[in-house]
Amino acid sequence: MRIAIFGTVGAGKTTLIEHLKRTLPEDYLVVKEPLVDNPYFEKSYSPDPKIAGENAYKMEILMLAARMKQLQESKSVENVLYDRSIFDCPVFANCNYTMGNLNSTDWKVYREYFEKVVLKSFQNKAIPPYDYVIYLKVSDETSLKRIQQRSIERELNVKPEFWFELNHLYDDWAQKIASVTPLLIIDGNTDNPQVCAEKIIKKLSK
Repeated sequence: MRIAIFGTVGAGKTTLIEHLKRTLPEDYLVVKEPLVDNPYFEKSYSPDPKIAGENAYKMEILMLAARMKQLQESKSVENVLYDRSIFDCPVFANCNYTMGNLNSTDWKVYREYFEKVVLKSFQNKAIPPYDYVIYLKVSDETSLKRIQQRSIERELNVKPEFWFELNHLYDDWAQKIASVTPLLIIDGNTDNPQVCAEKIIKKLSK
């Protein structure tokens, strides 16, 4: 089964995947978030609006390409857990547009490419589809608390308003993607990821 975890920063995706991998009866390949080779990541979240604006579009395109590459490279693997999905990409781009980091032209081009090329490829199975996308839904307060607790500098430099907007956009996009992929919504506000993992496995086995 090909399972992707979808959710905002601080939702607990990586921790949940660790518990799912240990709990699922089959052996699963874990495909991690492709941040290591992204030269635009730090600058796109710079507190300087000019620097952020110059790098946001480049980062979003690179992340979209990286996720498509991950899907292609893992297409022959039967059981895969993806830390984020290809559907996470437009959520971040949308948020960068809303917060002023992405101009209207860049956002229009990005959105049209995603909808007319990426989504169509997904629906036509030119891109290997997911069997399930798990939306790990959390409150603004939970997301911000976990971001502060893990103390990653690049995340702490981002204003809380960005994270709140991102979380709300995840809710909006979850409704949109439900029409193109099987979607399972899980309450991620619990501090016990094993409970979440067991809930998911129980629902998937029905």
